[in-house]
Amino acid sequence: MSDRSQTDRPGLSGTPSPASGGIAYPPVPDRLIGHRGAAASAPENTLASFQAAAAAGARWVEFDVKLTAEGVPIVLHDDTLDRTTNGQGPVAALCLADLKDLDAGSWFSADFAGERVPTLAETLDTLAVLGLGANIELKPCPGRTAETARAALAVAQRRWPQAAPPLVISSFDLDALAEAAAIAAQGVMTPWPRALLADAADGWTAALLIERARALGCVGVHLDDALASAETLETLRAAGLRRAVWTVNDRSRALALWEQGADAIITDRPASLLDKGDKKAGDDPVGPTGR
Repeated sequence: MSDRSQTDRPGLSGTPSPASGGIAYPPVPDRLIGHRGAAASAPENTLASFQAAAAAGARWVEFDVKLTAEGVPIVLHDDTLDRTTNGQGPVAALCLADLKDLDAGSWFSADFAGERVPTLAETLDTLAVLGLGANIELKPCPGRTAETARAALAVAQRRWPQAAPPLVISSFDLDALAEAAAIAAQGVMTPWPRALLADAADGWTAALLIERARALGCVGVHLDDALASAETLETLRAAGLRRAVWTVNDRSRALALWEQGADAIITDRPASLLDKGDKKAGDDPVGPTGR
């Protein structure tokens, strides 16, 4: 996952938010979440990838949200267009109409030529039809943190069915989580559960994760696999925090994490991890796609 500003790093963000009084973190069927859909099988963060995740048997997916130039929430990971579209330059410089002209599938395979960058509204509508739960990662472009949180949550409020499982809102960006908490505290939007995303490269300890999650009103922590020791998982469990681990593509590692108390595994390969047959460590040659 992409580089972040200093405000995203442990202990350097601004205002702690009140403790969560919102909806509890929902149980995740099969304790598995498709990363950006099914990122090993289809171009990440596209409708095709979410459809591939559903076809593989996943019942939840995770995806990244940022804004176009005019402030429309879209589903895209990077701050630039170059890696996952045929465009170039910063995402924040393009309006939605120009973004919709880009090909977001051919970089992955010619089979996905013509796949488009979806809006958040299109994504939520598609997931509702597919019967998938959703983890929205707030992934703001530089300088657009509060705006991204407000716009994404407003679209989610309008489009996510009340009968569907609660959304989970996560971010590495502490200020985005604080903004989401402030919005929830106003009582004008559904207080969806929030989760702190944690990268081992940022020097997190279990104690710091608990402190920061509580300050931000988060009810879960989504851990880099490198942070997910049995001791850390148990410490977070004892603190009352739900635990998801990213990005795990090896079934034997996933089985170990489930045994150690992970509430969910976030994976590029939902079909492999849902396979009921025996699978040895190292059978899957594809490593994690990262943050």
